[in-house]
Amino acid sequence: MTLKTFSVIWAVIYLGFGLGLLLIPATFMTTYGVTLNSSGVFMTRILGSALTAYSLIFYWNRNTPLSDNTQHNILKGNFIYNIIDTPVVLMGTLNGVMSAMGWVPVGLHIFLAVTFGYFTFKKRS
Repeated sequence: MTLKTFSVIWAVIYLGFGLGLLLIPATFMTTYGVTLNSSGVFMTRILGSALTAYSLIFYWNRNTPLSDNTQHNILKGNFIYNIIDTPVVLMGTLNGVMSAMGWVPVGLHIFLAVTFGYFTFKKRS
């Protein structure tokens, strides 16, 4: 698969989570067995805003070649984000903060880390 294809896949994943967290945070997080108070709703919406923006960045840069330093830095930053966030979400799932549905974001973070890592460390032409 190409960087363009993965950019669209990443955009769709981040848009789905971003809009869910932004527009219906309490309902969205209930899916994962998490109950939010007003502070949690506020923080969840901030995360939703960021993920929605990431989605747009991936979509708008889908035609940017891997050789472009800006594209490479976007990929590298998101690789690092997913590497850091994977154990955070994993521990939340293992510790019972999230229900068994927590394995979905764990799997997505692993998928995202692997695919961002692939393009981050792929030889640029």
